[in-house]
Parts: sequence; structure tokens; C-alpha cells
Amino acid sequence: MGARHSGSERAAAVAVAAVFFIGCAAAQSTAPAPTAEDRARILQSARAYALDYSQTLPDFICTEVVRRYRDGIDPGTWDLTDTLTVRLSYSGHREDYKLVLVNNKPSNRSYESLGGSISEGEFGSLLRQVFETQASTTIHFARWDSIGDRRMAVFGYRVTADHARYAVNFVLNDQRYSTVAGRRGLVFVEPSSGQVLRITSAADGLPADFPVQKLTSTLDYASTAIGDRTFLLPRTADVEMQAGAYQTRNSIEFLTYHKFDADVDVSFDAGSPGDAGKLPATKKK
Repeated sequence: MGARHSGSERAAAVAVAAVFFIGCAAAQSTAPAPTAEDRARILQSARAYALDYSQTLPDFICTEVVRRYRDGIDPGTWDLTDTLTVRLSYSGHREDYKLVLVNNKPSNRSYESLGGSISEGEFGSLLRQVFETQASTTIHFARWDSIGDRRMAVFGYRVTADHARYAVNFVLNDQRYSTVAGRRGLVFVEPSSGQVLRITSAADGLPADFPVQKLTSTLDYASTAIGDRTFLLPRTADVEMQAGAYQTRNSIEFLTYHKFDADVDVSFDAGSPGDAGKLPATKKK
């Protein structure tokens, strides 16, 4: 039989573990910044990786599941509006989105015709904007952090509107509003390889009279097998928008990557896309 511990012993063990993890987090956050030489080396590796990223991707097809939420009736919660299942094709370095299911029922509508908030361009365009050498882009070391067990160098960036060309569109009462904004955010770089595992973005410099006041996103990458090779590809994304009192959130998953073949038809069965990544009711702080 295993050893039995008293409640006080278990509480002490938990306290020791808590102190250990807090200590590790504190050490991570207070670690000295890299030297100027190391920063330059990490950025050079990240720039080479980012600028070559789209060129190294194979042609593929994946399933994109988008759970769209709006501000809940109860304070601090989100209400699920609908769930979209999209066939995303990447071929010849171009993305194509085909809406397949809405709330698990077949749909003949186009992805672009949907009302509400949709997103495109997760495969390399933002990475390129951040790391292209331009006077309109600034980037600086922000902190050390971690994703899983991997230590990450986190850099802050800002791209002005003339270079970001970030088109923001919003439809209100059948009236369409459009503007071009800059971008700012954080990029999480693995120091030895230059690989980017996470990138955040916020629309920067939105006009004061534009209906949207906030548009943010977080994109996470993960190692994914396509055929007999492994690539770092988008795994999840989270997009939030605020327009006055109206707030929306898209929780996105990229699933079932396959090698693209124009002669192969990929079928999508009506039914639940699964609960993986389902958004909790309470908002993030």
C-alpha cells in the first residue's frame, strides 16, 4: 500500500510546489535582457525565418472551425452566436476560404458574404510585415517568456498604416465602413532557431470617428505533419473586436491538415466539429 499523508503534510507539499513555480516564473521575468549582440542574432534568425515562411509551406487543405461569440447578457460572459466550418486551401502561396457548414448544417453561402466578424490571412502575411526592413516598422526586445517548456524571446513591434496596409471593415445597419490601420503587438521567438510560435496584433491608429475602437488577435503555431514532413502551422487564433457597446470574439481552430491535391475532394460531414478549444463563458482579463 502507498504511504498516507496527513492534511497538513499535503498542504505543506502544495505550498512548496506553489513557491517553486512562483519562483520559476519570477526568475523567468527578471532574467537579464539579451546583449545587443544576442538581440541582433535572434532578430536576424527570426527575420530569415519569417521572410521565408510562406515560401517553405507546402500546398495543403485544412479545416478551420470558427466559433463566433458576442458580449453576453450576463456581465463578463460571451454568448455563442454561431459555429462556422470552413475548408481552407493553401495553394501557390494563396489562401482560399470555402464555407461548408454553419452550425453543423451545409451552407451554400460564400465565406466573405457572412455578416459579423470573419478573419483571413493567417499564413505568413503578418510575419512578413513585422520583419521586413522598413523605416515604418519598429521592433524591440520586451521580455523573456515561455510557451510550454520552450523559452521564448518576446519582441514588441509597431508597423505604421502605410506599410501594414491593414484593412479594417465593419458593417452596421447595412452600411459598410472601411479604413486602413497600422499594427502593434508582440512576437514570441525561439532564440536558437528563430521560429515564431506566437504573434499578437492590435489595430493601431484607428480614426476617432471610425465605429471600431478595438481589434486584437493572438495566433499560435504548432508543429503539424503534412505527408511525411512536419511544418510549423497555425493551430489556434483568437480575435476580439469592440465597436461602442458591441463586442465580438472569434475562437478559431485549424484542424486536419492534408496535402493539397486538386483532384481529391475532401468531404465534410454535418455534425459537431468537436469541443476542443471551446471558449469558456468568462472573458479573459
